[in-house]
Amino acid sequence: MVRKFILFFVLFPTVLSAQVEGLWHTSFTVLGMSKQLDLNIEGNQRVLSAKFWEPDANSARKIALDTIYLQNDTLRFNWSAGRLSFVGIHYKEGDSISGKFEQSGIRWTSNFTRTIQVKKEILRPQEPKAPFDYSIEEINCFNGEVVLAGTLTLPKNTTNNFPIVVLASGSGPQNRDCEILGHKSFWVIADYLAKNGVGCLRFDDRGFGESTGNYSRATLTDFGNDLNSCVNTLQADLRFKANPIGIIGHSEGGMHALIAANKNKHISFLIELASVGTSGEDVLIQQQYIVPKKSGASEKLALWNKGVYEGACIILRRYKGNKRTKKLDAFLNNQYEVAPMEFKESSSLLNFKLSIQLLLNNDWGSQFVQFETKHYLKKVKLPILVINGVEDIQVPAKQSQEGFLNNFSNGSKTQSKIILIDSLNHLFQKCNRCTVDEYGELEETFSEKVLQEMLLWINNICE
Repeated sequence: MVRKFILFFVLFPTVLSAQVEGLWHTSFTVLGMSKQLDLNIEGNQRVLSAKFWEPDANSARKIALDTIYLQNDTLRFNWSAGRLSFVGIHYKEGDSISGKFEQSGIRWTSNFTRTIQVKKEILRPQEPKAPFDYSIEEINCFNGEVVLAGTLTLPKNTTNNFPIVVLASGSGPQNRDCEILGHKSFWVIADYLAKNGVGCLRFDDRGFGESTGNYSRATLTDFGNDLNSCVNTLQADLRFKANPIGIIGHSEGGMHALIAANKNKHISFLIELASVGTSGEDVLIQQQYIVPKKSGASEKLALWNKGVYEGACIILRRYKGNKRTKKLDAFLNNQYEVAPMEFKESSSLLNFKLSIQLLLNNDWGSQFVQFETKHYLKKVKLPILVINGVEDIQVPAKQSQEGFLNNFSNGSKTQSKIILIDSLNHLFQKCNRCTVDEYGELEETFSEKVLQEMLLWINNICE
């Protein structure tokens, strides 16, 4: 359940040494984005100012820093409005500055030089390249007034009843490629399956890309119905009357898949990738401790953050409407009062309350918190493949897999399979630090082993 990261650059005031005066250039990648930055330092040894900007941006607006100073060759500067800071060493010999940026808990290395640096290339070796040895069709699926725009990839030189899967994305509005931090995992999956005899339909989430509708007002039920409209569109196509149709759901998309399968008899199988095997509330609370702790937050901050979401979930379960809003507002005020200083330094009370109110205080949040996988599994009698990565910190693998294993229906149990794979994160990349901010740094988009496991299982159950 990945949310998008926006990188901002702006300006700062200063105290510095003449040795670092002048124009500096850097180029770096962060969270799947390639950035260039120019920094100009002016003034004298005791009183200096500095501005920086993105030279390739449309406006290239120059903005002043809040603070900048040099002490014993250590250069520090800060832009408080953007929560951006830098600490580095000024190397007089070679005339360079080497250090690390930090923004909203995300850290990355950067080297400034006097010469202009070439913009770094983002490497995504798995991204499919033409020519394609399969057919590609644009397709629209209709859920009432909502039009879901998608792409259908169909294998060539295969039997008429080849399997077809519909891909369901996780939290947050995604395009049909499920593009996150420069990675297009659904495109990689569709390409691999089509080359190996399995069709695939992927679509833009409602209200995003070329699809219509309002994403922010949609519930889990709405997303499940969107999936069913895609399945029904395929089933109504005379070409696919004999084709088994399944759903591959990633993260929250696995919840959508279970909702859809409880209503639609045309669904033949499910694949749950890093999906919720326990409850929405359980996963939400766990990740609010694990993610910040893994990213370097203190134990105190991680426990406080977990407590915020535990309390919010209780309120979401107990109250509705205006009463829920008031209860949640009062609770968040109290929680901010006792927040660790390291959190207060990075977030105002208003931003803290808005972020949680906007995320959870709505019909989607209420449904998500109250969603329990076991209630849906007991009614689904389909073959289900469950795959998790050991290093997933957003949907902890062990608890999730136990939830599935303990609650398969009798109709699913004998046909289903659970696979746990070492070294993979929530996006099924082989990771190093295995943090959320590493997703965009990794070149791998989606594990080849997981692709192989999915294909083998689909072929076995569709024989």
